[in-house]
Amino acid sequence: MSFLAPMVICGLLLTLCAAVGIFPGVTVELLTDAFSNILKVFGNGRIWEGVLVIAIACGFVGGMFETFNFYYYQNMN
Repeated sequence: MSFLAPMVICGLLLTLCAAVGIFPGVTVELLTDAFSNILKVFGNGRIWEGVLVIAIACGFVGGMFETFNFYYYQNMN
């Protein structure tokens, strides 16, 4: 779950920005460009690689949190 949630959220944001950009009179190009640039920084110039790097980092942190909780509540009982 810690790995999939960031991938789904980033994918939904990119899809939403692209879908809203189709309608005339709506300008979300600045938001789309800013979000894409952030992902390109993490992904060495590739958007989906940036999403993958963020998802792996979140998955690693989630796994560490679950391990900590497992050992913490195991010693309390």
